[in-house]
Amino acid sequence: MDRTGRALGPFFHRYDVLLTPTLAAPPVKIGALAPSRSEEALLRLLGAFGSGRLIRAAGLLEQAAEHAFDFTPWTPVFNVTGHPAMSVPLFWNDAGLPVGTHFVGRFGAEDTLFRLAGQLEEARPWFRRLPPLAGAGPAPDVDAGA
Repeated sequence: MDRTGRALGPFFHRYDVLLTPTLAAPPVKIGALAPSRSEEALLRLLGAFGSGRLIRAAGLLEQAAEHAFDFTPWTPVFNVTGHPAMSVPLFWNDAGLPVGTHFVGRFGAEDTLFRLAGQLEEARPWFRRLPPLAGAGPAPDVDAGA
């Protein structure tokens, strides 16, 4: 990952910010990515027996990581390279769920992202926007009547 971080260096000599989607698919409802009851029970059982080697041998960690990277292919890279990054909800889908926009800055340039976030919040306010409750339609903007 250190090599990956260094390979990105030349990009940030020319550009202040890299823009990517936050997710590779539309947002999911809260809890949709949680393990099923049977998966949870299996994980508890394996954990109780200290079966880390068995979990690794079965490839369960790799399967979980592959699933996670399929859904979030861009953000994990910057979690480990040390680049400052942020995800802001600039857009909302038809179901009323926020769609994250991921911005990455050069090393030590958190201030650039904070300034950018302030400008974006001013242009497309999201602070008072709430996703809908489960089973409800799209939530109105809290500021709608203010």
